[in-house]
Amino acid sequence: MVSSGTVSSDLGILRTSFSSYQSSISDLSSVWKGDSYNNLVTQSEQFVSEYKSAIEKQMNAFASACASYAEYVQTKSALASARAAYAQAEAEKNTGLMSSYSTQIAELSSKLERLKAEIEASLAEASSPAFAAPTTASYNGITATSLAASSPVAVQKAIDTALGLAADDTHGYSQNTRWGNPNYDCSSFVITCWDSAGTGVKDAGATYTGNMKRAFLSTGLFEWIPGTLKAEELQPGDVLLNQKVHTEMYIGDGKMVGAHGDFDGSNGDGNGRELSVCKYSGSWEGVLRYIGPSTTATTVSL
Repeated sequence: MVSSGTVSSDLGILRTSFSSYQSSISDLSSVWKGDSYNNLVTQSEQFVSEYKSAIEKQMNAFASACASYAEYVQTKSALASARAAYAQAEAEKNTGLMSSYSTQIAELSSKLERLKAEIEASLAEASSPAFAAPTTASYNGITATSLAASSPVAVQKAIDTALGLAADDTHGYSQNTRWGNPNYDCSSFVITCWDSAGTGVKDAGATYTGNMKRAFLSTGLFEWIPGTLKAEELQPGDVLLNQKVHTEMYIGDGKMVGAHGDFDGSNGDGNGRELSVCKYSGSWEGVLRYIGPSTTATTVSL
């Protein structure tokens, strides 16, 4: 049986390895700087922190199971001795000892059951996946991960929400039922997607194209880039905005997603075009670009 001491020793080795990994990444700063370096450092630090936390939790749970098992073995041995002593007292018709050993047997049996439950719970925690791959929406095979793998988590979340809504034909275009009940128009669609990423744009007052610029900028998480940009100048998550006409979200690879119009007069998207992904086009007053925390998503499967 592996002891809790062995697990603690292995955990110490793991922590040392993580520290060495972080030091190796940091050492690169003397010879290599720039966006790529900063991105690698950010991802490595997040990976180390999350991975170490998950592994430590599992190893501590396993160490707890080992300690409980050692106590379980001792208790089981004590129970066997108490039962043997009870049998001897019964043979000698010593009612006083029989009563004493009977109490011991009941207490030790109860302790065994408690320890068994503790061991099972600790082993369940130790064997659970440290990381679970996030569920991502797909629109005709397009995912946020495939389009914006190196983008901040908030950008991936906004795009993931947009693709999920576009793929769900229960949502169509309407200016009357425009907040997902069940439909959207162009502005409520983009606002909802970015609000789902924790940016607070709804609380900031974003309700339609005419106030989106002010509301988004007031969060401190976006910057305004005026003019119609070329596709190669855009970044995934960029909000394409014409304040009097329309808005869409650029998702990368020359594509944008948005709510385009009510083509059948009914709730939902009967033809798959009302909320959809299409080729980047249009004339825009400018772009609202996310400039918030640059933490990137890390997906690990164990």
